[in-house]
Amino acid sequence: MIRADVHQPYFRKFLFVFLGCLAFGAYCLYDGLVAYPKKLTMAEAYEQLPEDGRQEAWVTLATEKGWPTRTPANSPDEMRNKIGTQFMMAVLCGLFAIPALLKFMSGQGTWVEGDETLIRNSKGKEVPIDAITKIDKKKWPDKGIAKIYYEVDGKNHKFIMDDFKYDRAPMGELMKFAEANLDEDQVVGDDFERDKEALRELQAKQESESLGQTQADPTQV
Repeated sequence: MIRADVHQPYFRKFLFVFLGCLAFGAYCLYDGLVAYPKKLTMAEAYEQLPEDGRQEAWVTLATEKGWPTRTPANSPDEMRNKIGTQFMMAVLCGLFAIPALLKFMSGQGTWVEGDETLIRNSKGKEVPIDAITKIDKKKWPDKGIAKIYYEVDGKNHKFIMDDFKYDRAPMGELMKFAEANLDEDQVVGDDFERDKEALRELQAKQESESLGQTQADPTQV
């Protein structure tokens, strides 16, 4: 029985998205709850001062309160808008963070395994090899996704193979099991895995022979 375990780098990127959103969301909440309300208080205090001599009065007030003596850069309305924006950004971070965490968690402990008679996954879905009727490999070369169609008890089913989510080498071996009983017209979008393996072996043999000849006769270089 060959098993393809989960490919952690694929799912780990969703964990990084979650942590990034969490950190940025926390930063937004800090600004919305602590930093910007403090600036709002200062902006309101500055606006309430008489216009005549406002700058001098502000320096005196700010010194008494322990605030920066520089004139507030934003009006109270502008600061309220900034506070609202921070809360909105925190919500958006949550909307991205939660699905990313769920996606990361969905891959933990999962696997696909099989042999000459059966392919199955950790979710309990099973594909009898002799029940496979067609394999769609159009997305297999570029995206590592193949659709296995099979029939059980007169009902058609579909099983997804994904070598981005699971270790690639074992998934290739499992695909050879899936293709074992099929004709060329039943596998669409890509070559049989056994044919690609044979081609790789032939190319490796030719390269090895070529290298051996070159080493035996340096004048050929």
